[in-house]
Amino acid sequence: MGNPVYCFDDCRLDPLARELTRNGVSVALPASAFDCLVYLIENRARPVGKDELISAVWGRADVSDNLLAQTIVRLRRSLGDAGNDQHCIKTVPRVGYRWMLDTSIVVQVSEPVSLHVQAMDEASDAAHVARTSQSATRLRPALLIALLLTVAVAAVYWGLQFHGARAATPALPFDHSSAIVLPATVQGPDDWKWLQLGMMDLISNQLRTAKVPTESSQNVLNLLNQKDKESGGDLASFALVISPRVTLVDNTWHVHLDAKSRDGHGWQAESSSADVLGAAHAAGDLLLAQLGYGAGSTPHGGDSQQQYLLRIEAAQLAGHPDLAKSLIDQAPPDLRRTPEFVYAEADFHCNAGEVERCEQAFNDLLKHLPADKQVLRGKVLTSLWYSYYRKHQFAQGEEALNEAVRLLQGKKDIEALATAYLDRSHLEFFEAKLDEAAMDLGLARVNYTLAGDTVGQSKVDVSMAEIAEQRGQFAQELTLSQQAYEHFQRMGMRELLSMPLQGLVYSHKMLLQFPDELAATELYWPFEQKNMQFCDDYVRRALVILRAVALADSGRTSEASAVLEQLLGQFKSTDEAAQRAWAQALLAELSLERGETQPALAWITRAMDGSALKEDDNKRNIAQAWLTNINILLRAGRADDLKRTVAAMQTWAAPLAAHDEWIELYVMRATAAEAWSEGKHEQAFEQLKLAMALADKLGVPDLIVSVGQPYAQVLLSTGNVDQAVAVSGRLSSWSELDWRVAWTEACVYRALGQMSAWEKYRGKAQALAGDRPELTEPAVLGF
Repeated sequence: MGNPVYCFDDCRLDPLARELTRNGVSVALPASAFDCLVYLIENRARPVGKDELISAVWGRADVSDNLLAQTIVRLRRSLGDAGNDQHCIKTVPRVGYRWMLDTSIVVQVSEPVSLHVQAMDEASDAAHVARTSQSATRLRPALLIALLLTVAVAAVYWGLQFHGARAATPALPFDHSSAIVLPATVQGPDDWKWLQLGMMDLISNQLRTAKVPTESSQNVLNLLNQKDKESGGDLASFALVISPRVTLVDNTWHVHLDAKSRDGHGWQAESSSADVLGAAHAAGDLLLAQLGYGAGSTPHGGDSQQQYLLRIEAAQLAGHPDLAKSLIDQAPPDLRRTPEFVYAEADFHCNAGEVERCEQAFNDLLKHLPADKQVLRGKVLTSLWYSYYRKHQFAQGEEALNEAVRLLQGKKDIEALATAYLDRSHLEFFEAKLDEAAMDLGLARVNYTLAGDTVGQSKVDVSMAEIAEQRGQFAQELTLSQQAYEHFQRMGMRELLSMPLQGLVYSHKMLLQFPDELAATELYWPFEQKNMQFCDDYVRRALVILRAVALADSGRTSEASAVLEQLLGQFKSTDEAAQRAWAQALLAELSLERGETQPALAWITRAMDGSALKEDDNKRNIAQAWLTNINILLRAGRADDLKRTVAAMQTWAAPLAAHDEWIELYVMRATAAEAWSEGKHEQAFEQLKLAMALADKLGVPDLIVSVGQPYAQVLLSTGNVDQAVAVSGRLSSWSELDWRVAWTEACVYRALGQMSAWEKYRGKAQALAGDRPELTEPAVLGF
């Protein structure tokens, strides 16, 4: 059979192995981006329409042009196609895209495979290596023997251990058809090539155990070896085709499963471990959970009990809490009595947002744990970190995590120790101990790496992204969030996607990358279409709020308000008060931007009523709400109320501003608003000048524009045109992105008498402003 490999510039693309290398170095791409690249190259003789490309890559028509454009941008960056050159992928106006590079094809020929002959040869080679090879010692001889036995007796073993397995509301039906598993692609030492068939058999048996009708390996190999069927066209008749890939990197095995149904849908699952057998089982469990299949089994102890617990964890990670609950409810009595099961059940309640029930279960477990269960005790103490966080008992939480670290140090469960460091960093982060948090994250990463846990490493990336956000390093946050999102997505761990998604959206916003910000929200919106219904209420509401902000940033403020008002209608009286107040503050801000002063007053009054908003852990959100309130009062001409509100804000911010320059910046803008309302223009100038210097120091584009736009406007309104020109020039690099910058430039040109430029930039500003009121006259819009 021939396997085409495409070569261009310094790159090599192997579609079958799903590998792109540049100068011999592997280039990581999301699955959709990889498929997009392959399709463009395969059809390089012509332009490919956007609809055609979306259909070919995503298999459905509801994918937005923004997501496609984001995928193309990512491809260009990965291929070194920077700037506007488009020497790799050219945009064809009103059509789509076309591959431009000279591309050569190398056909790799693979020898036909015979199950009986090659399997015995591979097994013989492996047995020989177990006796003579030095390289096998790093992977433990016992593991090698276990793998050989697994290939031989997997069907019997799983049939006995999980005799009662059944499917739990499968997402993928197998009526009148079956699944097949192809031979694995193995990237590792030559003595492990036998895994091509060993992994194929292992995954096939795992599918059959879960009651997924699966073709035998013999039948699949016979099909592949028929000379007149080299095209593989007959594979399209199967309900599901699974392509395993096994890679050994730095003594860690990565098992990746790429599954595609005949209707074009795709799933991916990956697991990493120093134990290739464990990685294979974990990846298989994760894929089954994504497909909606679980195992209602009767484990008899030992490894089978551990496997059952891993299936519960896989169901949660895949975003199927109903499946996880079913597994918990059906667990046999002998398993239910173990402390490990009690821990797994408590963890399920935590992930389901049932915080009180989760906390009670963990505390009860601590009271009854035998003295010899030190590792489990350490894991329970680690899991209680969120309870301490919710109660703002940071010191007690750190003390508990310190004990967890002491219990886990020197034990075999390196992953548990890594998690203790990770969760201790969360508490340190919320106490603004960023250096200590970063140090613990470094310890967590090292231990996750030693454990071969790449998911844990990506969790560290998410936490490092949060620290980067707090420090205003949004380019770094964007990179870390993107890496974590792609890794969780590739591994099929949908439960973990929400945190990097929030980081992606927010970092794009603060960098003024508004189309990318909106496109990032379309990775999860609408929830039902993007299969994100599993998110708990708090996370879902946070993602909804981010969606509304992204809509407003793209000029769709009315739609953003509708999303927020619909969200408020879904809150219950016991729901998070701070989240509700933050949504109300955003509605006030949007009303103000549309010139609706009275509705803005009504919304901000609700948001600031009582102490709900002040319970928000993000003090910058509170500072922004204060400033919104002040700008509304300024617009309404309520000078006395404005003065009282500024004084109250200054009192609130006094103990915070010394530790957070963002809050100091908000206070400067509020003070400038008060001075302006009282006609003290020089004082307003001075405050805005200080705020501009601080914003430049922080270096965050959104902060710079938020200060620079009102600064330039007040300068213009008092005849300080030269200074306004200087401020406008500082902002001009963002005039194609942000309506506030384009409007500032327009006003400057008008003041200079450049009327054609005034009209040009006013039109640009209006287009970017979207449904905001018509921009006609220079005016101070707010501080």
